[in-house]
Amino acid sequence: MGQHSGEKMDKIVDETELNEIMDNDIALIKECFNDFIIEYPQILSDIKKAIKSQDASRLGTSAHKLKGSLKYLAAKPAAEIASQLEYMGKKETLDKSQDIYINLETECQKLQVFMEAYGA
Repeated sequence: MGQHSGEKMDKIVDETELNEIMDNDIALIKECFNDFIIEYPQILSDIKKAIKSQDASRLGTSAHKLKGSLKYLAAKPAAEIASQLEYMGKKETLDKSQDIYINLETECQKLQVFMEAYGA
C-alpha cells in the first residue's frame, strides 16, 4: 500500500522469500501449497460467516489464522488483506469488511492458480 519502489506489490508470492522460508525444499513447498489449497476455503468460509453475523472476535481469530498461513507461504498481498480483517475484528469495526473480504477471496483464488501452476 503506497509502496512505489521498483518492487511490484502485486506479486502473488515472493518466491525468493518462499525459498528462504522453505530452505529451497521444492517438495516441502509443494506439500505446503497442497495443504493450503485444501484448508483455505474453510477459513475463508469462517471469515465470511463472522462478517455476516457481525462476530468481530471470530473474524479476528479466523483472519489471524489465515494471515499466519499466508505469511508462511510468502503470499504478501493476501497476507496484508487478511491482516486488515484481523485488525477490524480486534477493533470491532466491521464496516467495509465485506469489501475487504471480497478482495481476500480474489487474492486467494489467484494464489491457488499460482500454486497449481507451480505443481502443487
